[in-house]
Amino acid sequence: MTSDRPHPPRPTIGCVTTTRADYGIYRPLLAALVRNQRHDVIRFAGGTHLHDSFGRTIDDVRADDFGLVVPVEHFSDRDDPAGIAASAGRAVAAFGDAFSRQPLHLLFLLGDRYEMLAAAMAAQLGRVPIAHLHGGDTTAGAIDDAFRHAISKLAALHFPSLPEHARRLVAMGEADWRIHVTGALALDSIRTFRPEPVEALSAALELDFRSSTLLVCVHPETLSEVPVTEQWNALAEGIREFSGNVLVIGSNADEQFLALRRAITDWCAARPRSRFIPSLSQSRFWSCLAHASAMIGNSSAGIIESASFQLPVVNVGRRQEGRARSGNVLDVPWDAAQIAEALARALDAEYRTQLSRVKNIYGDGHAAERILEVLDRLPPRGTLLHKA
Repeated sequence: MTSDRPHPPRPTIGCVTTTRADYGIYRPLLAALVRNQRHDVIRFAGGTHLHDSFGRTIDDVRADDFGLVVPVEHFSDRDDPAGIAASAGRAVAAFGDAFSRQPLHLLFLLGDRYEMLAAAMAAQLGRVPIAHLHGGDTTAGAIDDAFRHAISKLAALHFPSLPEHARRLVAMGEADWRIHVTGALALDSIRTFRPEPVEALSAALELDFRSSTLLVCVHPETLSEVPVTEQWNALAEGIREFSGNVLVIGSNADEQFLALRRAITDWCAARPRSRFIPSLSQSRFWSCLAHASAMIGNSSAGIIESASFQLPVVNVGRRQEGRARSGNVLDVPWDAAQIAEALARALDAEYRTQLSRVKNIYGDGHAAERILEVLDRLPPRGTLLHKA
């Protein structure tokens, strides 16, 4: 005998995505939530997703069958502190309005960007419990470091990637039961990833990855007294003797990002065998990591994902200072001579052979499974929200 009673609605899990990079990290979790069919999923897409100059990556978000996509418009294309503050203020209001229209049981936020902090404030004001990914980490050279810790204090649940990050959260006053070490979500996708054939990648990006190719990912170092154009000039001088291909990926929308983009595009226009691309899909970016000779810049991908490809990385400046390394990273300041020396070592055949033994310390590729286990035994909403 079947009951005519309607089934209770499934809990709704939301996630906030504001860049191409964070959405790629969310993917394995979103796929796992959809597969287990115990939750409805809503993706709130703000930040640079809605803008052509960053590749209009909301189209990539919508292409995935992971539930509803809610566009959240708040982004300013100014790159001065006042313009970014205005964008953050609009983000609080825009996310607050979006959250008020959806019955959210839990909201995932990732990392440390100011848009994520704005979403966290809106969620807290709307009494929506927050689950924070990658809390407890450190990036001492960026204002984002403070934003990450602020989000952690607003969050009800924490899914840090490393035990040392969990210990930092405890030191910040977060209760043990709220903290669950899972590893980095990005490695879930990398575990089953198969790169594009080098011929297909070369044709798609109009650079021959069968020859020596350098992948450059540089973001403004927002706590540095050195102007971003001088940062770029030091890196450009440091790679001047490199005669192979150079692929430069566009930066985040941080302070001075417009000045950085102008410097990069001018440099690429004057250098043969170089190309600037504002944005790449996650799978294509990882194919670049698989086929590149080395990576240089200050991107978190050089610290977290690159080790899964045994790729040598020259990490420049202080943006990623404080993050644990897997053994494939060479750290240098914004100094052309030291950059050139580190790049020569990264390209050395003997050094590359040593990296074949590198293991990624950021996890085993099963983070989503661990997160779902926690979601299956969530305490009541009131318990999550009341942080005594």
